[in-house]
Amino acid sequence: MISDKDIKKLEIVFVTKEEFKKEINDLKRTVVTKREFNRTSDEIIDSIKQVINMIGESLEDNKEQDNILDDHERRLDKVEDKVFSLT
Repeated sequence: MISDKDIKKLEIVFVTKEEFKKEINDLKRTVVTKREFNRTSDEIIDSIKQVINMIGESLEDNKEQDNILDDHERRLDKVEDKVFSLT
């Protein structure tokens, strides 16, 4: 016959229905949390990519402005050379 002592030992070895349900619920929460984390991390990565693109566009605009300023500076240097060479 199985005694109460044997049943206690078996309870330690085997999972009870309540423990099993709790474990399943914990796993479900973990899966949901992982999905939320993946979705959130994807959103963050997309935002970072947008910022990088915006910075790249700004750098291109700055390069164009630098080229224009360099051209103006060269022209002013030529004008200065002509004006000061006459005096």
